[in-house]
Amino acid sequence: MDTMTIDVFTRDVLGKKVETLRRKGITPLHLYGKGMSSRSLQADGSTLIKLISQVGHHIPVYLKLDGGKERELAFVREIQRHPVTNRILHADFYRVDVRQSIKGEVPITLVGEAPAVQVHRGTLIQNLHRISVECLPMDMPERIEVDISILVELNQSLRVSDLTLGPGITITSDLEEVIVRVSPPRAELPTAERPGTVQEEQEKQ
Repeated sequence: MDTMTIDVFTRDVLGKKVETLRRKGITPLHLYGKGMSSRSLQADGSTLIKLISQVGHHIPVYLKLDGGKERELAFVREIQRHPVTNRILHADFYRVDVRQSIKGEVPITLVGEAPAVQVHRGTLIQNLHRISVECLPMDMPERIEVDISILVELNQSLRVSDLTLGPGITITSDLEEVIVRVSPPRAELPTAERPGTVQEEQEKQ
């Protein structure tokens, strides 16, 4: 996906007074990073919610400062939410250098259908939902797709070591971790061996 941009503005309202901004639909932000002082910023609340829902914590975004040409590449870091309504009260952004590798956790998306499930009535079990990688900020993948159509037999699995990512992306997760596997169906007990209901047991007594 193309790198998203959000307009942010220098924030003069600090401390407990930021509640006045929230009542106007504005969310306070902080931008920080190596070699820079923390900057107090603010952004439109609804725009921020949409942005975070699309990029999460692993896709970099551009912060366009004060409507000018200056912009900073950053990741969403800490998000403070209201304990009852869950609305975003505050967000921290971490500035990154496009020339330096970073580490991040990328979500896994399963694609296709597993024949072992369709034909042999197996149960698909996903053990791993994110993979840790290291790469340049602009190379960070939005997601990692795992094709499960090669799972044709029961008890077959896919491990992290089975993945092939793009050039410049290094997997830092344990290569032996199982991403997804197909568990065999439970064998049904003969009728005589099936446990009875509480009512049936009481009637026997």
